[in-house]
Amino acid sequence: MEDLSPVRRDAMFESELARNVELGLEPSGGIGCYVHGTPSRLERWHYHDEYELQLVVQTSGRTYVGNHVGAFKPGSIVLISPRVPHNLVSLDAPAAGVDERSVVVHFAKDLMHKAAELFADLQGAVSLLERDRCGVEFLNADTDLHDRFRLVQNSSGVARFCALAELLQRLSRWPEFRPFSLTTMPDAPGQRKAVMDPRVEKVQALVYRDYADRLSLAKAGDCAGVGVHALSRLFRRVTGSTYTDFLISVRVARACELLSKSDAQVSSICYLVGFNNISNFNRHFRRLKNMTPSAYRDHMAGRFGAAAKPAHSRASTAQASTSSGRI
Repeated sequence: MEDLSPVRRDAMFESELARNVELGLEPSGGIGCYVHGTPSRLERWHYHDEYELQLVVQTSGRTYVGNHVGAFKPGSIVLISPRVPHNLVSLDAPAAGVDERSVVVHFAKDLMHKAAELFADLQGAVSLLERDRCGVEFLNADTDLHDRFRLVQNSSGVARFCALAELLQRLSRWPEFRPFSLTTMPDAPGQRKAVMDPRVEKVQALVYRDYADRLSLAKAGDCAGVGVHALSRLFRRVTGSTYTDFLISVRVARACELLSKSDAQVSSICYLVGFNNISNFNRHFRRLKNMTPSAYRDHMAGRFGAAAKPAHSRASTAQASTSSGRI
């Protein structure tokens, strides 16, 4: 049985400087591009200040973005918003690994917005970036989109900016997409879309980082600088979800990652992600996933086959906590 106790639970902040030094690359006009294989030290639960656009070239596995858990395969394209914790974990890589798992593009969060102020034709790209708070997954992408990804990779300077702008424009018109966010509030007829409040963003960052701790509404209110009743109303108005439901959804999403990536007992995972008893954990898990944690593990093992747990994927098990904090 795998011991998860020493594994960190919190998402690691990845600074632009550290990433470029690590990879030996320099950004070009606020746009950085690199290739990474699997296994890789870049496969970890982390977040950063830039947008991330990722094309999966080889292997299949699972996508973890905020409180979303999904799947990817060769050809998958994902757009992840700044400061949103995420990780793409390959599950069927050969024992020797692969040299090129993904092509990854990072670009400054205000790059396209500033460019659109001077060149109105870029509004399509801006609208794409504002489509969802967490990001967007593009389905059934064609070879043209893949080729344009490679054009960004193989260009530099102004040419790279132009290639990225055209790729984002085309993605903004792509008809098959799925937002990552599970807490987007539908707009009422004639109502303007709710704008994310910085106080809510602070609370969400707290949950992503310390989800296994005792995160009461009072503690979240202290983080946001507002009272519990005001935060409760604000959080629901902005996200369409209660604070407690959001916290539970993040914990369940992290449990899904541990269930699929480790052999840890369900009872151990229950406490690692912040629940105080197994019955409470099972109840919330079944409500959100329509199956028990054990059934989910069996389902994912059957979906990805016997090769779903290579040794190297266990080494990169999602950051879990030994904290005693519970709900």
